[in-house]
Amino acid sequence: MNKLFSYLFLILILSSCSTKLREIDYAKAPKNAKDLISRVNSKNKTPDWLSLKGKVNLIKEERDVTLNINIKLRKDSAIWASVSAPFGIELFRTMVTKDSVCYINRTNKTYFKKPISHISTFLKADISFQQVQEMITANPNFLKGSYKFQLVDNAFELNAKKASYKVSADLYRILTANILDGDNELIYEFSGFTAESEFVFPKEFKLKVRSVEGFDATLNYSKIVFNKKQKLHFKIPISYVEVE
Repeated sequence: MNKLFSYLFLILILSSCSTKLREIDYAKAPKNAKDLISRVNSKNKTPDWLSLKGKVNLIKEERDVTLNINIKLRKDSAIWASVSAPFGIELFRTMVTKDSVCYINRTNKTYFKKPISHISTFLKADISFQQVQEMITANPNFLKGSYKFQLVDNAFELNAKKASYKVSADLYRILTANILDGDNELIYEFSGFTAESEFVFPKEFKLKVRSVEGFDATLNYSKIVFNKKQKLHFKIPISYVEVE
């Protein structure tokens, strides 16, 4: 696996900045790619708490499986996730913090606890907690590049050598992205945006990976809750065996 796969686990910032941002007149169209990216970064916020419930459909080679997913995030602190079978039986649970990664596998009664650097070791790329938070909150950062800029069908298109994006002209949110990394390609799409208070969030997230280990994934959220404190329960049963 290479650094392309890091985007899979960013999964899913444009966090609200502590510094004062210049005022932007959103009624006027952006002048260039830099102006557009600045608007996306300043307009979107990350909630202090986020709870997501729904289903994830995974397609890899001849396998097609749909599972239940439950994600809870405390901004800049912890990410908790649980995946279960269609009838509600939990398969695994994980907790990611700025310092560590913990994982429980219910099917074979094993677990591991490792430093956050384990993600980077596993993915062969430098991955931070902040980047994981970005993808989960559906606010991935733009890759650095020299972008060509144009407005097409009420959406702004940004095109560079290794990345291209489509951004909503109304919401200033990334709609689609295409990332190239050598012979590998990552495509993701956010859709079905819903607005609550100052937060705008997609109900559907599609991800396609084109590589030797390629797959398709679609997440459909049936319940999205902002800024409601969540319990992040993570207890390893005494009978479980630690694995490397």
